[in-house]
Parts: sequence; structure tokens; C-alpha cells
Amino acid sequence: MIKLLRFLLGYVRFKIMGDFPERLFNQLAANRVSVWDMNRENGSLTACISVSNYLKMRQIRGKNKVRTKVLSRHGLPFILKRYRLRFGFAAGLVLYFSLLFWLSGFIWNIEVVGNVKLTEKEIISACENLGLYEGVWRSSIDQELLRTRLALNLPNVAWASVNLEGVKATVNISESIDTEKTDPSPCNLVAKTDGVITALRVDEGVIKVKVGQTVSAGQMLVSGITEYKDGTAGVGRSKGEIYARTTRKLSCLATFVQTEKVYIGKPQKKRVLSFFGMKAPLYLGSAKGQYETTSRELVFKSNGMYLPVKIHETVFYKTDIRAYEISEDEARLLSIEMMKKLQSEELKNAEILERKDTFTVTEKGVKIESEFTLTENIAEKELLLIYPEN
Repeated sequence: MIKLLRFLLGYVRFKIMGDFPERLFNQLAANRVSVWDMNRENGSLTACISVSNYLKMRQIRGKNKVRTKVLSRHGLPFILKRYRLRFGFAAGLVLYFSLLFWLSGFIWNIEVVGNVKLTEKEIISACENLGLYEGVWRSSIDQELLRTRLALNLPNVAWASVNLEGVKATVNISESIDTEKTDPSPCNLVAKTDGVITALRVDEGVIKVKVGQTVSAGQMLVSGITEYKDGTAGVGRSKGEIYARTTRKLSCLATFVQTEKVYIGKPQKKRVLSFFGMKAPLYLGSAKGQYETTSRELVFKSNGMYLPVKIHETVFYKTDIRAYEISEDEARLLSIEMMKKLQSEELKNAEILERKDTFTVTEKGVKIESEFTLTENIAEKELLLIYPEN
């Protein structure tokens, strides 16, 4: 800040020649005239002083047998004097500072702090819907309204706040702590598939089966209706896990004719310039055909801040589908890989005890059929529908 003030007011670097130049510095200090950057060069002292104080120093200098000489001039007054006859430069300088002052009234950056599960993109999108975005006029932002609306519009947010610091807006988010959501509706637990019961872990409800019992799909496992000795009954919810030995069959077909995606030609890059949300394409024409794209955003940052000027770059990769044939052995190996993937998706919550594979060669390809022996939780909820008496 001091350097900026010295530049705006102007200063000179001078040299003191003569006997005892230190005495002049002492007198300047006594008269509260500040100098800085003092150095000794070839028997003389040099220092810097503001333009206004240099004139005052010349009056004090007369009391000493020393001489002063200006070595260099610095600052805005000397620059303006140098270009005083150049109207374009002066007009440009005025326009520059006017534009800088005008731009300081907008929001340049939005920073999100405190989010864990919510993404920054989701929060910024919610802010845009409420009137906070890059390029909005700073004085038009209602921080209190944003604070209350953000907490209402974003899921699982306990509170939110927006702080404005110059051209930067900081959105503070505090997400609510997850609590287990339970359905209070009364229900039974029924079997979702056939099996032989291997273990019971019931927290609520009346158990209707036992270990070793064979059950069929849809059969009641745990009842939500409790009957008391006095003949009355209570309705509640059933909660627990019923494990059973089950069997499951899965199949996949690996065809002899396979397809793959190939890239054709050179990638095409297209850039868009963004300034305060306004976008201007920096390319001509458009990409035609079937393409895959990757995108990135170039931001100009400095000291944690970034300018409201961005370049959005999208790379287009032209693709085509190529067909090719594979042998029977290759199709067999491919079918095994396909089954592994299907198994990981369909049986991810089950323990596999045994697996038997059967391969069949058809005109189209190699078909694999796998029979699994599993241990899994077969309990699923079935709502208890209670009808009022007529």
C-alpha cells in the first residue's frame, strides 16, 4: 500500500555531496521529513524522497555545506508529464482506471467451502438460481435471502451463508448429519425366493420359520402381528435378516461377430471464451458425424483468485464401429469374462458356495449357463394392510 501511494504521489532518488551529509538526514528527521532506501556510493549518500518533501529539503539544505542532485524520477506525476501531449495515452489511462473501478462492482469468483457429499457444481447451480453467479452486480446480492433459500433448496444442508469479500463470494455450507431413516409402517418379512433357512437374525416381529426349514417364494418368515394371551393382537413392523441356501441361474452369449469402436482422423479442438458468463465461440463451423468428446476449462489464477475470463476447450474425437470375427475358443473365454461381470452385478450381496458352468455352441456364438449355490438374505418387506371394521 505504501509503495502504491509513493507511486501515485511521485518520488525522486537524489544524491548528497559535501561535508557531513549525515547532518542533513538528521535535520530531515527532526523536521519529520521521511526518506528511504539510503545507500552510500563513492563517498556520497543516496536516498529516495517524495516530490513535495524534496522541495522542503532544499530549504533545509541551505543551512549545510552540501549539495543535492536528482538522479532519477519515479511515479505517476512524471509519467503524466512525459505523455502530457499524447491525448490517446491519457484517455486510455483514464479509461483503464474507470473500467477497473466499474469491474470491481461485480462478483468475479465464487468459492464453496464445507461441502462433503454435495458437489461444488450442485451448490453453484443452486446459487445461480437464486441470483448469485459470476458477473452479478455486487450490490444486488441479498445475503440474508441467499442464506435462508440455500438451506431450503439444497438437500441435507443444516445451514448456509454467503460472505462477500471484494469481488469474491464465499459460500459456506454445513451439511446435516445422516440419521437412519426407518419406515414406521407395519409389515411382515416374506421370502423373495425359494431356499433352505440357514440363519435367523430378527430384531422385531414374530418368527414363523426355523433353521433347516425349506421355504418358497412369498412365504411369511417374520410376522408383524403379535397375539397376546388375553386374545388381543398388536400390529407392528418386522425387522431382521433371514439367511437361506438358494440356487440361481445366469446365462451369457458371446457372439462370433464382435464390434469395436475405432477413432478416425485427427481430434478437433474447439474453444469458447467466457467472460462474466457471456460466451463467444473462438472457432468456425461445427463437428459433424459421430464423436466422443473431452472437455476442460482454462482459468487464469493468481494468489488464489482467478479472473472472470475462462476458456472452455472441447476436443472432438471422430469414431466409427468396426465389426470383426472371433474363434470358438476366443468366444468361450469372452463368455467367461461376461459371466464374471454379470455375477459381480447380480450376486454382489450373496456368498457363493458353488458354481457349475455349462457351455453350448450355437450358430451365433458360445453360450455359458452358470448355476450358483448361494447363501443370501431372502427377507423382503411386505406391508400389512389394515382395513377398518364396518
